[in-house]
Amino acid sequence: MGLQEIRIDHVFDDSTFNTVRRGPDGNVSYDFSALDALLIPLADNGLTPFISLSYMPSALGGELYGPPDSMAAWGDAVSALVHHYAELGYTGWGYEVWNELDTDHWTGTIGQYNELYAASAAAVRSADPTALIGGGAASGIDSAGNWSGQFIDFLAANPEVPADFFSVHSYRSDEWREGPISRALLDAAGRPELPIYLTEWNNASIMKQGVGNGSDSNNSPSGPAYLAKRLFRSFESPVEKFYYFTPVEGLRYNLPYNGDLGLITADGHRKAGGNVFEMYSSLESALVPSTVEGANAESHDTFGFVTKDAAGTAVTAMLWNNTDQDSVMTVDLTGLPFGESKIRVTQKSVNATQGNGFADGSTNVMPNYPSANENAPVVSDRSVKASKSFTEDIYLPAKSVVSLDLTATKKKLGQIARSAEPSKQNLAAAAAGAVATPSSSVEDETLGWGQSRLNDGRRHSHELGFGPLRGWSSVAHGEAMATESVQLDLGAAKSLDTVVLWPRDSQTHDGAGFPEDFTIQGSIDGAVWEPLYSAAGYVTANNPVGPQTFEFAAGEYRFIKVEATALSDGDRSGTPSYSFQLQEIEAYRNGIANGGFESGTLDGWKTKGAVEVQSGSTRDGTLAAQLSGKKAKISTLVTGLLPNTTYTFGAHARLETGADIATLAVSEYGGKTVSGRLTAPQWGTSWVTFTTGPENTSALLELSKKGDGSVWADDFIVNQGETVAPSTASPAPEGK
Repeated sequence: MGLQEIRIDHVFDDSTFNTVRRGPDGNVSYDFSALDALLIPLADNGLTPFISLSYMPSALGGELYGPPDSMAAWGDAVSALVHHYAELGYTGWGYEVWNELDTDHWTGTIGQYNELYAASAAAVRSADPTALIGGGAASGIDSAGNWSGQFIDFLAANPEVPADFFSVHSYRSDEWREGPISRALLDAAGRPELPIYLTEWNNASIMKQGVGNGSDSNNSPSGPAYLAKRLFRSFESPVEKFYYFTPVEGLRYNLPYNGDLGLITADGHRKAGGNVFEMYSSLESALVPSTVEGANAESHDTFGFVTKDAAGTAVTAMLWNNTDQDSVMTVDLTGLPFGESKIRVTQKSVNATQGNGFADGSTNVMPNYPSANENAPVVSDRSVKASKSFTEDIYLPAKSVVSLDLTATKKKLGQIARSAEPSKQNLAAAAAGAVATPSSSVEDETLGWGQSRLNDGRRHSHELGFGPLRGWSSVAHGEAMATESVQLDLGAAKSLDTVVLWPRDSQTHDGAGFPEDFTIQGSIDGAVWEPLYSAAGYVTANNPVGPQTFEFAAGEYRFIKVEATALSDGDRSGTPSYSFQLQEIEAYRNGIANGGFESGTLDGWKTKGAVEVQSGSTRDGTLAAQLSGKKAKISTLVTGLLPNTTYTFGAHARLETGADIATLAVSEYGGKTVSGRLTAPQWGTSWVTFTTGPENTSALLELSKKGDGSVWADDFIVNQGETVAPSTASPAPEGK
């Protein structure tokens, strides 16, 4: 979605990361392991953490939202945190002092906050001179008590106190009024150079509005059309950085969609609002002067804008209708760089059904990733005649967003065939018809345990908020050597090559109850079982946090059984209590052996140049391949395909620099080589479609790179029969 930084709050809370501790001897110590588990994967995947230094650990103060007993001790804790990440090589991060001091999140005075800020700023600067430090972080620029104004006055009166930015929040608004007000206050205080960060913004500030609200769907006041409008208006603002609240929903884990404000559901489905961020991340570099006229244009509720690239070879228009009535917008472009080449016109849409995963399943977790309408689809793709002008009427349903891309093309005039994005289908999901039966089960809804939790689609456990969500647990045993199992009935024999086990992952219980010794078996009839995977000492040798992926040779199975013969502690509260616990069990047919590299090897792949399996940057699971150097390449021969059959080959990749190019290609299938490209510095998906020849049952799949930087690749997949009928949209008028 093009996000560059992720703001992290609660880094000093006892109940969240427990980073600061005081021992029986009164000495303070620090443990950043839980925080590392969150921040380091973000950094390794190209996202920069932005840290809110909050709230007060019990080791340093009596109240969670109160001042410390000792400012010196607080400064020591801040210094220890910043120094820890600087020592690991993560320098230059941003650090914000506290969060919403003008609410009940701060029980001290403004004077005490200013003192806290000064101690924090000195500590950050000494631990990492390249780090950015700032504050204010009030819930509004003119909230009761004038907290922002008083903090700015403090900075003006104390120029020796480091400050790299001023921060404030923005809610319940269509405007960015905080920007000009903050700029005026800073200018008056003699700090005209100080950048402004809006470190939280959204239409609403609550995360319990009810199913379908927030960023869940297109018809919410905080939905995609609102986001498109608000993001455009940020172009006019003096604010330097905007932090949307929030990237991933996190309050009501026990509902698939819950009216939260996240762009991604807790179980990994992109919400309607997330597609707008993806569209904005694909804009060209320069804003084109334009005029917008008509109903609701003045309020920017029915509006649009145009961008072009520096080379003058691509044009992108963004349009939205943030009203309850359908609309038609006429796009009229002149001076286009396509006088000598045909134009490829590609249209994407987010509306009530398209680009809107809520429309797929608002009350259950969809078993397909992505689900049918989750990502903004291409609704029209065609080639039109060369021209320096382009005019077209674009239909904008209520609360919708549309992007329109124009590029030069050599494709023949008319519709361009497009294939659907390849999808991973969880065949073990209850929503897919599978039934999970454990050998024993703790049934306690109050505690969040239940047999139905095994395959309800909920991938993460949760202890806080609106009721616990702990997954499934067998009955407890007094010793580790006990046998417990989970059996899946998929309803019919299905081709499988991957089983994914999601451990319990609620903070101090990360990995609790995951078995030490276990086998995964498959069966057609539930009587004769074939071994697929065997593990001994798994917990000891691995860190079972996050999805544990087990790949094997593809086969036809109706039943899957995971049988544990050595259990681990599922309680972790003192005396060991041994159980088999899972948050979720999933099964897939990905079509490519070792397509996620979770074996830890490159088995099944041929390589050229520098290629290795690594754990730093991954899209899913715990491992991915890294290709380094100018001409690195990986390839695999997929066999067992059907002749005269259409397949879609997809992969996910992330590029280190904008100068790198990753190419996905298919050959030796009975036709010409087909290929697609990836060029983005964030994880992206590319796919190509091919049809095997009348006598061809295999294909050579490869990913190659150009450029000096690295390319990370993960989750290769082949889908059978994934094609899309040509669009029936009318061709563009020939000239104006």
